Amino acid sequence: MLDGDVTDAIEAWSLGLARDFIDIYSSSWGPDDDGRTVDGPGPMAKKAFREGIRIKIILLEMLYN
Repeated sequence: MLDGDVTDAIEAWSLGLARDFIDIYSSSWGPDDDGRTVDGPGPMAKKAFREGIRIKIILLEMLYN
């Protein structure tokens, strides 16, 4: 993911890979920022974030219930 153009699909795929090892503390590597324009995650990456959160919540509920 760090080499070449990063598309929404590549970000989503990367976020879905080995979810149990992914902990995001910062997105400082983020998109280019020219001082006027800041880009965020696309729809597929947002879905991957939501799915990762949903799975983590389920696992935590199983652990503590």
